[in-house]
Amino acid sequence: MKGPYCWAHADLAGMLLSDLLSSWVSLESLTLSYNGLGSNIFRLLDSLRALSGQAGCRLRALHLSDLFSPLPILELTRAIVRALPLLRVLSIRVDHPSQRDNPAVPGNAGPPSHIIGDEEIPENCLEQLEMGFPRGAQPAPLLCSVLKASGSLQQLSLDSATFASPQDFGLVLQTLKEYNLALKRLSFHDMNLADCQSEVLFLLQNLTLQEITFSFCRLFEKRPAQFLPEMVAAMKGNSTLKGLRLPGNRLGNAGLLALADVFSEDSSSSLCQLDISSNCIKPDGLLEFAKRLERWGRGAFGHLRLFQNWLDQDAVTAREAIRRLRATCHVVSDSWDSSQAFADYVSTM
Repeated sequence: MKGPYCWAHADLAGMLLSDLLSSWVSLESLTLSYNGLGSNIFRLLDSLRALSGQAGCRLRALHLSDLFSPLPILELTRAIVRALPLLRVLSIRVDHPSQRDNPAVPGNAGPPSHIIGDEEIPENCLEQLEMGFPRGAQPAPLLCSVLKASGSLQQLSLDSATFASPQDFGLVLQTLKEYNLALKRLSFHDMNLADCQSEVLFLLQNLTLQEITFSFCRLFEKRPAQFLPEMVAAMKGNSTLKGLRLPGNRLGNAGLLALADVFSEDSSSSLCQLDISSNCIKPDGLLEFAKRLERWGRGAFGHLRLFQNWLDQDAVTAREAIRRLRATCHVVSDSWDSSQAFADYVSTM
């Protein structure tokens, strides 16, 4: 069976799926979306392990999402990469914390010992890893064990991950630097990084990453007057980073103008894609940003994304700013109603 296969029936029979998987050696991509697998996930993992051991197995991508998991998400991830060492793409999302310790949940059988073994994860072929976490602090050493075994990893995305301390987050980043030398794209979404400014600077000084995303990460919530110049200085010295996405971090006009210095004449930056959507930017700030780029004679630097900013507060100034910017880059914007901004602000607090 070539191409992706998606099975989203709410009453998926684990035994039937296991029997089918054992014969699907030509399956290349498998998607399981909100099936309520429960303890059937263990039967599934055994079948995937058996499938992976067959000659000619082509399974290279697995996309798994569910409301609950009988295993914490990082233990489940470890089990998957053990069972499928040839997997290239793994996308896994669990919306709510593990129910492993709740015997009242139907079908909540404990995991077999071979599923959650503590032995070291063998080297795998993962190139892309995407993880969406439930609430609650995640054990950094478990994530690090997966990363250490994924030396071919090129793209990592963490959504809603929470760690016990900035030091734990720093441990993850240090692991990436030491073990994931092929990593090019790194994305963080809906993570509170307000107390992780040193770790953010560490990332921006990394000379192997080509694209970094901090989406709704509260980057500038604390000491912005000190942090922004430090961030800009790190970026000015980084000639490798091509794309920076900062949506939803409340950059504001002052932050945008500070960021403009990345493109100054004394900068070594090669940044060519910048996303400053949802950052409370007003037309006068955007116009001044455009003028600074003109003043420095910066050549076309690629793409600038401006979605959901407060540009409707002065349409004439906004149009002039965008006109000037389009001489420098490709601008993508919208006609967002900023009257919704306060509601958006409250919803992300």
